[in-house]
Amino acid sequence: MTSNVARLSQTGKKKPLSADGAVGTVAEQNAVSGNRFVLERRPAVRLADIAEAWDDLARRALERNIFTERAFALTAAQHIASEQHMGAVLVWRSSRKAPGDLLGLFLANGRRIDVPGVSRLWHMPFCGLDTPLIDAENALDVAGAFLDHMAKRAALAGGVMFPLLPVEGAVAKTFAAAAEARGLATQLFDRHERAVLNGGHDPETFLTSALPGKKLKELRRQLRRLDELGAVRVETAVEPQAVRDATEVFLALEASGWKAQRGTALLQSDGTATFVRTMTRLLASKGRCRVITLRSGDKPIAAGVLLDAGSHSWFWKIAYDEQFARFSPGVQLTLALTRYQLERKTVERTDSCAIAGHPMIDHLWPERMAVADLFIGLRPGGHGLPAAVIRLERLRRNLRGAAKHVYYRLKGY
Repeated sequence: MTSNVARLSQTGKKKPLSADGAVGTVAEQNAVSGNRFVLERRPAVRLADIAEAWDDLARRALERNIFTERAFALTAAQHIASEQHMGAVLVWRSSRKAPGDLLGLFLANGRRIDVPGVSRLWHMPFCGLDTPLIDAENALDVAGAFLDHMAKRAALAGGVMFPLLPVEGAVAKTFAAAAEARGLATQLFDRHERAVLNGGHDPETFLTSALPGKKLKELRRQLRRLDELGAVRVETAVEPQAVRDATEVFLALEASGWKAQRGTALLQSDGTATFVRTMTRLLASKGRCRVITLRSGDKPIAAGVLLDAGSHSWFWKIAYDEQFARFSPGVQLTLALTRYQLERKTVERTDSCAIAGHPMIDHLWPERMAVADLFIGLRPGGHGLPAAVIRLERLRRNLRGAAKHVYYRLKGY
């Protein structure tokens, strides 16, 4: 845990947003921002009403993030039971609420049992990032308005937690500036680095330099052996129907392996499977989802899902047939995907969405991006509440980590 994100602005705590609309829709003028904005809180069941405004804001966002865009986040809230507590704090330019007037969208975690005094933005295990959407031209003002709103929501407003932000990203820096202006302390939790693939590389030069010659030679040998079982080919699904078909191949591959044994395969939950099918279909209809499949003959060996937003891509999921493990199918697919992404000249960065120190992708993609959970205190100066909340949050994370360790040991993982 580190604390090197500057000091942030005076924010506040919001009450949980429930899926059943118990909190309802609340709009209020933000006096701190000179009555320039109207802030509104909505439960997940009412977010579909702002579809056009949500999509428009995503295109104007200071930092694009596929996971907080409508096709991903709202679909998750609609189909995954555990995510139906999601709500949002919306920042509007005025009370007119035309699509172009939505300047900020902060998805909210509505859990009611948590560290006292902490408001959390939304996160679920399928999210690679949780960067909120804020209008690029009004970013600092919107960040400040959100923090001021949160600070006023409750007497016990110790701070707000922004999970999984790029540490050097424009959004994190904007909130750092807004917090510093308000004399608020900040703290980073669980800072780590993960693999990314930046554009601009020559594909062959990159792949040759990324892997030792001996390893590259072995992978090529494995590919030749796989080709002897059936002609090896790589298929990239881009058109909507092709993406739909390839998504089913991906889901079946994932359900055939170790995730199914743990009970975490996407197909093992009707809601999760529906979420994946709907989300990929919606994005594919806009040309923003691709599924890359490695085949030996007619048999699919591995598949990976790519999601796009603007000039960025996310290597969201990968699955492979474990019966072909001796041919390194996951690595072979990733090499093909790497070449494909580097040939797409409009892609500036592909995020691996991987854990830190991933045993496969870290060796193939040497570039890194730092991510962390950003906590912003909601009381200025030397107020003791944010410091107490930080201590409780550290304790919560330590206990959670220990519990997970014991669980996996008992399960034999």
